[in-house]
Amino acid sequence: MASANRRGLAGLFFLCDATVMRSRIVLQILLAALALPVHHVTAQQQVQRNVETKTCENLPHTSLPGGHITSAQAVAAGRFVQPGLKPDEKPPAVYAATPAFCRVTATLTPTPDSDIKIEVWMPLAGWNGKFRGQGNGGFAGYIDYKALASAVIDGDASGATDTGHATTDAAWALGHPEKIVDYGYRAIHEMTVQARSIVQAFYGSAPTRSYFASCSNGGRQALMEAQRFPSDYDGILAGAPANNWTPMLAAGLHAVQVLDGPGYIPGAKVPAIARAVVAACDAKDGVSDGVLNDPPQCHFDPQVVLQEEGKTRSAFRFRLLPYCTSGRLPQSYLCRSSRRLRPSHLPRLPAGGRGWPWRLGYMGLRYRAG
Repeated sequence: MASANRRGLAGLFFLCDATVMRSRIVLQILLAALALPVHHVTAQQQVQRNVETKTCENLPHTSLPGGHITSAQAVAAGRFVQPGLKPDEKPPAVYAATPAFCRVTATLTPTPDSDIKIEVWMPLAGWNGKFRGQGNGGFAGYIDYKALASAVIDGDASGATDTGHATTDAAWALGHPEKIVDYGYRAIHEMTVQARSIVQAFYGSAPTRSYFASCSNGGRQALMEAQRFPSDYDGILAGAPANNWTPMLAAGLHAVQVLDGPGYIPGAKVPAIARAVVAACDAKDGVSDGVLNDPPQCHFDPQVVLQEEGKTRSAFRFRLLPYCTSGRLPQSYLCRSSRRLRPSHLPRLPAGGRGWPWRLGYMGLRYRAG
C-alpha cells in the first residue's frame, strides 16, 4: 500500500514538474516576443504594399459591370505622351511634373448605343486617399489630360471621360438619344462609379474622399451630379456652369445673328474700343488701374470711338447686343414680358485673355480681318 502511494506521489510530482516546465517554456516564448520591436503598419504603408503586390498591368483582369478595361500601364515620372498630339504641338508643361502613375483606359456601355471612354490615373506612390473627378467644356468629346496630370501631381487618383463621343461638335447627337443622355449626365456618373472601383482594385481600399471640380459645361456636369447623384462626391465645385441650355443656346444664336452682319466687330478694332472704354470708365471705381470694377455701370458711347491712327478718322458704327430693359428690341425672343431670360453680354467688357475677343467669337463666330 505504501509502495503504491509513493508511486502515486511520484507520478503527481512528475505531472507537476511537466506542467511547470511547459509554463516556463510558454513564458520564455512570451518574453521573447515582447522583446521584439513592434512595427505598426499604417494605412499608407498597407496601400503601398497592395500596389507592390498587384501591378498596374494586372488591372485589365478586373471586372467592370457594363464595361471593360482596355489597357493598363505604368507611366514613368514625367514621361506621359498625350495621344493625338500633333508633331508641331508643344506638350503642356504639366506633363513633365507628373510622378509615376498607373494609367487605365476603359470603355463603358450602359446602353447598346453607348461608347463612353474613360481614363483613370493613380499615383504609384504617395496616394493621399482621395479621388478627383474631371469634367469637360463645350460638347465634350475629349479626355482632359492636363487636369488628370494636375490631380496625380497633388497625390489624387483621378478619372475623366469623353462622355461617349470623340468629336467636339454636336453631330453625334442626331438620331442618338442615348448618347445625348450619356453626354447630359450618365457618362460622368458611370465614370465616377467605375473609376472608384478601379481605384479600390488597385490600392486595396476605396477612396476616403471624392471630389469633382470643373468649369463651363463641366460646371453644368457638376450641378447634374449634385442633383441626380449626390452620393457620388463628398464635395463639388461647379465653376461657371453652362446650365439652362434652351435660353443659353438661343442667346448664342442671337449673338451670331447680331454680330455676323452689319453689327459685326472685326477683331482688329477691339483694341481701339478697349482703350476708349478704359479711358471713359476706368476711374469710376475710384482707382485708375486699367480694370473696370463694374462694367454695366460704364455708360460708354461707341459712336465716339475713332479708328486706329493712320486710318480715316471717322467713327465706325456697330450695334451692341440689346438688353431686354433697353426697349430697343422689346419683341426679342430673349425677352418675355420684359423679363430677361438670360444675363446680357457685357458690351463694355475690356479686351483681355477671355474678354471681348472670346465673346465676339461666341458660339463659333469666326474672326475676320478688320
